[in-house]
Amino acid sequence: MLDELQTRIADKNVLLLGVGNRQREDDGVGSYLVRRLQRKIRIPSLDAGDVPENYIKQIENSGADFLLIVDAADFGANPGEIALLDLGDLRKMGGSTHSANLPLLLDIIPKNRRPEALLVAIQPGATGPGKRLSEPVRNSLDGLDAMLVGLFKK
Repeated sequence: MLDELQTRIADKNVLLLGVGNRQREDDGVGSYLVRRLQRKIRIPSLDAGDVPENYIKQIENSGADFLLIVDAADFGANPGEIALLDLGDLRKMGGSTHSANLPLLLDIIPKNRRPEALLVAIQPGATGPGKRLSEPVRNSLDGLDAMLVGLFKK
């Protein structure tokens, strides 16, 4: 996964977007990750919470040509497993645990200003009410934190 990610972001102006509802257990993983990374990495990041549609203008105006989205997504794997997905793949599987449709949201941005996007999808184990992450998702969060700090350290 690291090799693929490094290849995809090489020579790109990257914006990190965390998506997730921190009140719904594992669903909050993207939001938690971005909050943990904000002072550790040199690239800009946005914690969109569970309303990424409110950040379309900021994404469009960021000047980024690559949007790295971290979100919980049900792709039929074991809890905590991570996959890199193109947004087109997300369209096919029905993807995110949120009401917002990430591919559709990015389609709002004019093509000449729309960044390429890649989803770092984490398979949730539990998405009920609560603020705790399951152990497998927490372990994945720790691993992603270390990997992204390694890639984007200040």
